[in-house]
This record gives sequence, C-alpha cells and structure tokens, in this order.
Amino acid sequence: MNDRKALVRAWLTLVGTVGAFLVLQPALIAFGVVRWANEITAQLLAFALSLLGTPSSAQGTLVRSEIFSLEIIFECTAILPLVLFLAAVAATPSPKRAKLWALLWGFPAIVLFNLVRLVSLVYIGHLAPKAFETVHLLVWQPLTILFALALWLLWVERRRASLL
Repeated sequence: MNDRKALVRAWLTLVGTVGAFLVLQPALIAFGVVRWANEITAQLLAFALSLLGTPSSAQGTLVRSEIFSLEIIFECTAILPLVLFLAAVAATPSPKRAKLWALLWGFPAIVLFNLVRLVSLVYIGHLAPKAFETVHLLVWQPLTILFALALWLLWVERRRASLL
C-alpha cells in the first residue's frame, strides 16, 4: 500500500509541477520573464557563435550572424525541458539535498545542450536551409526532451546505485 501511495504522490507532484507552470505561464509572460529568457538565450547564442569564429550579435531576441539569422522565441529557450526535469526530480522520492544537487548540475547541462542545439541550427540554416525546419522540429525538439529525461534517469540510477 505504501508503494501505491508513493507512486500516486510522485505522479501528482509531476503533473502538479508541470500544471503549475502552465497555469503560471501567462504571468511569466506578463512580468517579462519569458522575454528575458528569450533575450538571454539570444545573447548566449551570439556569444557561442562568436567563440566558434562566426561573428554574431544579439539585439533583443534577434540573433544576426554572417551566415544565418534567427529569432529566439519561448520554445527556443531551455525553459520547457528545465521544467520537465524539475518536475521529474521533484516527483522522485529522495532527500531534498539530493534533489538540489540534481538541479545544480542538471540545469546547466540542459542549458548547454540547448545552446549546442541552437548553434547547430544556425550552421544547418546556412549549409542546408531546406533541412532546417525538419531538423529543428523533428530532430532537435524531441532530442531536447529526451536529453532532459535521460539526465533525470542518470540521476535516479546514480541515486539508486549509491543506496545499494
């Protein structure tokens, strides 16, 4: 019976965390959090491209480079996979300290993964513009969600291994 309660609690936490985010999303937009995330993502992308030898700049949410330009929208940020990862970690029965540790290494990993995704899309947009939409929507979006879930599974497995 305790296993059933733990499972129900985990599902309620997972659904509740994602649901709370969806309910709060209009407020996040109204308070400028989404715009801020878009602009920070644009700045990071321009910086990464410049480091890779592709001079780039960000003006608001628009990233301009010599080879390809794009507009960063909410779905381009790492927020959705971060929320998914947060919800999965929150739903996992483990000590708060372990959950905090998961977030401290998981969040930067997801942001970095998203940055790699965006950099690759700039180069794909330049080298294979006909493939851009397909790679963007059918390859990278699912891979980003899978990456967040894989990080959570890695954390769960490491937690389980350390408890044995």
